[in-house]
Amino acid sequence: MNLNDKIIIHAYKFNGVLYRTWEFPEVIKETEKYICVDLKKTHVITTNDEGKRFFHSKLLRPTIWFFFKHEWYNMIVSRKGKKYYYYINIASPYLLEDEVIKYIDFDLDYRVPDAKTNRINLLDQDEFEEHLVKYQYPSKLVEKIKKVQQEILEKFKRKEFDQYLNYDLIYRQDNKEKNG
Repeated sequence: MNLNDKIIIHAYKFNGVLYRTWEFPEVIKETEKYICVDLKKTHVITTNDEGKRFFHSKLLRPTIWFFFKHEWYNMIVSRKGKKYYYYINIASPYLLEDEVIKYIDFDLDYRVPDAKTNRINLLDQDEFEEHLVKYQYPSKLVEKIKKVQQEILEKFKRKEFDQYLNYDLIYRQDNKEKNG
């Protein structure tokens, strides 16, 4: 994968159903640990369990997304005004196939509403519990997800996610668009 490549991102549920697609985000950084893409102006298509599109949107805020090669989560960093916030999605490590990043979403997310605070909120616990039954998550998977939850909280306390709050990268992508 090369910088500035346009790719597609597919998020699947555990039963294999593609439930969300991001069309043509741009690769802006790649390291041995992750791929980072720019989501601004990316089209997002959400589908239901039968595969029918039911929601289409376009991201307008400066937003970057980190996909980690060996971690069971990914991280979205966004700017609204002068405030930065981020989400950590508990998900399988990504698979790159034919310029498509693919991963399984396990519903649980953490939101840090302001990167300058020490507050982290767990989201979608009810959705996780519903899908745990609906998709029959194996007990080893549930154990892994709970372990990842603890790892995320520990890393948050140690401020390890701060290294991904790449303000310069977001600023550069935002200005690139403004300056043509």
